[in-house]
Amino acid sequence: MKADNGHGAVILLSGGLDSTVALAMSQGQFRIDTALFIDYGQLGAGREQVAASAVASHYQIPLRVIPIPWLGEMSASSLTGAREIPDFPEGATGEGLEALSRSVWVENRNGIIVNIAAALASVLGCEVVITGFNAEEARTFPDNSLEFVEAVNRSLRISAGTPVRVESPTISMNKKEIVAAGIGLGIPWETIWSCYRPGITMCGRCESCSRLRMAVEGTPAAGRVVFEAR
Repeated sequence: MKADNGHGAVILLSGGLDSTVALAMSQGQFRIDTALFIDYGQLGAGREQVAASAVASHYQIPLRVIPIPWLGEMSASSLTGAREIPDFPEGATGEGLEALSRSVWVENRNGIIVNIAAALASVLGCEVVITGFNAEEARTFPDNSLEFVEAVNRSLRISAGTPVRVESPTISMNKKEIVAAGIGLGIPWETIWSCYRPGITMCGRCESCSRLRMAVEGTPAAGRVVFEAR
């Protein structure tokens, strides 16, 4: 059920675990006027958009899609096809993890999409942009961090024209905690797509899949999230 407390929100929805749980956690706290999916030329965009549409439909929220193909065209990230998406070696640390992170890094992606969402929120008269940032990924992707959100919000106080701020209910949580919250909130597990690659089922090998697979292991969600056979 949507809250009607006067605080309208736009949620950035990728169709993955984190943004889906962020949406579920925000129900009742904000009046979520629309979900926003950004197609920036990522290889998995088609499959992600299907998932985002299914999640938005589940929560009875309209989905708006904004394509920004120029970001993918200029990016050197493996997510946009500039190089091969690497498999995630379990237990990776140090230089290996840093190299993997550099490969899937999309230059200033979150800075760009958060500002697009803020512009839309301002036009719609919404005060909040909701994101699914998290503490686990913030260790290797600093644009998932609280520091990033605080910096963006300082900027938006000047640039948005109306009061708009970014909030992320998952920002202090790791993946296992996000999975536990998703189980408690009854998110539609069968609809989510957390894979960097396109396909019929999630590959289970990329960084995003590997984090999800490890987080759901041993939980009631494990049987509801399908990966390719390894």
